Amino acid sequence: MAVTAVHDHVAAARALAARLPQLIDESRRTAISLRSGLHGNRKVGPGSDFWQFRPYVPGDPTNQIDWRRSGRSDHIFIRQTEWQASHNYWIWPILSPSMYWSSAENIPSKAERTLIIAIALADLLIRNGETVGTFDGERTRITSAEHLEKIAHAMLASPQDIAQQGPAIHPGRKHSVLLLGDFLEFSDNGEKTGNAIRQLGQYQNDGALVQILDPAEISPPFRGRINLFDTQDHMIFKSEKFEDIADGFKKRAKKWRASVRDAARQNDWLYDLHVTSESASPTLLALYQHLSERQNQSGSNGRGRPILDRPNQREMS
Repeated sequence: MAVTAVHDHVAAARALAARLPQLIDESRRTAISLRSGLHGNRKVGPGSDFWQFRPYVPGDPTNQIDWRRSGRSDHIFIRQTEWQASHNYWIWPILSPSMYWSSAENIPSKAERTLIIAIALADLLIRNGETVGTFDGERTRITSAEHLEKIAHAMLASPQDIAQQGPAIHPGRKHSVLLLGDFLEFSDNGEKTGNAIRQLGQYQNDGALVQILDPAEISPPFRGRINLFDTQDHMIFKSEKFEDIADGFKKRAKKWRASVRDAARQNDWLYDLHVTSESASPTLLALYQHLSERQNQSGSNGRGRPILDRPNQREMS
C-alpha cells in the first residue's frame, strides 16, 4: 500500500540502526514523562523486601512471627514481604520492508515510531520489576534498565514476517506477547498470518497487537496521477486521477484493518491503532495499562502492578 517506492529498505534499516542511541534517549524521555502518572499497586507475597507488619491471627505460620516487633507490644505481629515474582513480556517489533516508509518528511517512519514505543514500554516494565524479551535468534531477555540498549539492538534483529517465521516462535506458557507493525501481509496472506498470531496466544498467553500506520494509509491526501509500488520497486497500481478511486481505497484499507483487529481479538488480546502523525504517549499508556490490569486479573502479579492516574481513558478500537 506504499504510495512511493521504498527503493532500498536495507539502507533504511541501517540508517535506523545508526540512529538507535537517539531513539533510545527519546524512548526513555517518553517513559519518564509517563512514570509520574503511575503508582505501584503493591501486593503481599514471596520476596525479600519488607512491606508491613500485621497482627497475628490463628492459623498463621508461626515462622512468620516477628518476635522482636512483638516483644515491644502486647500483641503478636506477622512480618509480611512484598511480592517479587516477575512476569515475562515478549515485545516483537515486526520491521518488515514496508515499515521504513513515510508519506512526508515531517512524519517519522513506521519503523522508527515502532521502536520508540517498544523500547519505552520495555523501560516501563523493567522498572516495575518485570522481565522483557524479544524474539531475535538469541531470545534476548533483560531485567535491568541498564541493558535497554541490548534489547533495542535485539529488537532490530527480530523476525520480519509473521506468516513465515511466527509459527516457529513459542513463548513460554502464560507469558505476555506484544506485536507491533503495519501488518501489510494481511492484505495478501491474511489466513496464514492470522493463524500464526493465534498460535502465539494458544498457551494462555495474554497479549496486545498495535497496528502502526502512516496517516496516508488511512486517508490518502493524494490527487491526480498516482503510481503505487511495492517494496521491491514493482508498480502494482496506476491511477490517472486518484480522486476517483479514493473512496474505494479507504474502504479496502478499513477492511484490511478490521482483519488485523479480528486476529487480535480471537486471542482475547488488545488491538490498538497508532498513526505516526500522532503522539506515541496515548498508545504507550493504553498498552501499559492493559498489560498491568490483565496481570492483576490473572492473579500472577509481579512486584506491584501500576495503576494509571488518568480520569479519561482513551477508547480502544
